[in-house]
Amino acid sequence: MKLLLISRNGKQSDLTALVQRITWSGSIQEAARKLEVELSVSATDSWVRAPSVDLADMLMLFSDGGGELFRGYIFGKSKTLAGNALSLNAYDGMIYLIKSELSRQFQEITAEQVAGAVCKELGVLAGNMAGTGIPQSFPHLGKTGYEAIMTAYTTASRLNGKRYMPRMGRGKLDVVEKGSIVAKRKLQASVHILDSSYGEDLEDMVNTVLLTDEKGNPIGTVSRPDWVSSYGTLQRVYQQEEGKDSATIADGLLQDVSRSASLQVMGGNDALDLIAGNAVQVRESYTGLNGLFYIDEDTHTFENGQHMVSLELNFRNVMDEQEADEPEEIVDEEPMEAWEEEL
Repeated sequence: MKLLLISRNGKQSDLTALVQRITWSGSIQEAARKLEVELSVSATDSWVRAPSVDLADMLMLFSDGGGELFRGYIFGKSKTLAGNALSLNAYDGMIYLIKSELSRQFQEITAEQVAGAVCKELGVLAGNMAGTGIPQSFPHLGKTGYEAIMTAYTTASRLNGKRYMPRMGRGKLDVVEKGSIVAKRKLQASVHILDSSYGEDLEDMVNTVLLTDEKGNPIGTVSRPDWVSSYGTLQRVYQQEEGKDSATIADGLLQDVSRSASLQVMGGNDALDLIAGNAVQVRESYTGLNGLFYIDEDTHTFENGQHMVSLELNFRNVMDEQEADEPEEIVDEEPMEAWEEEL
């Protein structure tokens, strides 16, 4: 691994020789990937010189093959007089979308256009945005840029059945179809897996959706009779919305048995794409982990020349859904032409 520090004035320093431990992690819920680094320093040994590190300096992590794994900004640093480590916490550029709020009225604009406009307003470089082609309108007042993007993609997801996830790549924001990338390595018990656990529950199951009109009168149901027969009725109500395909949305609300798993895996260069948002093939018969899983969380630890990976897996391909605010009457609305200029 190679770790570089780039100061705000552009000075580059190679910190690789000082690294004690690196933890590189991500989650579909937390969105911004995180890098935690412990560097060797000393208050008494002049041969171990502490690097000059400022908040918001950039850290870049590269694989042994030279591929970029992380590009982010230092949001925290700490050290002690008696200790021998400088601890740094950094997040990729998604953190600026998570921590920065905006207020906009989105009118007849697609999710991919929302993402591009949010990036421009908050100073984040825009990359490749998954196309939806679905125009939508919603107010977004005093909420974060990340929430604006995920609100738009949540609405699109409920109409087209696809799942989306934003992630940073080489300093740019991409929005990808979640689970469309399958990790190269197929995890097998006898080869890669050090430990595993598996569980299932009915906590989130929905096997019947009652459709109602705008006044709340029942107009039909969408269900999975085999699930109802096996587990009993677990029903949700969906009120019809103008301009939306109620049957498609109701079908998307159905939820099967929740199945989750945790894995401890040996790392390696072919394990670097085991990250949140990707899918992975698993073969572990004792706990029942056989098939395609979706990675909800990952933690890669590099220490003493070893690479270990912890994974939280899900049978279902879920995304971080965000709900739109209720629309209000818009007064002196910013003309759509202004949005078109930004896009």
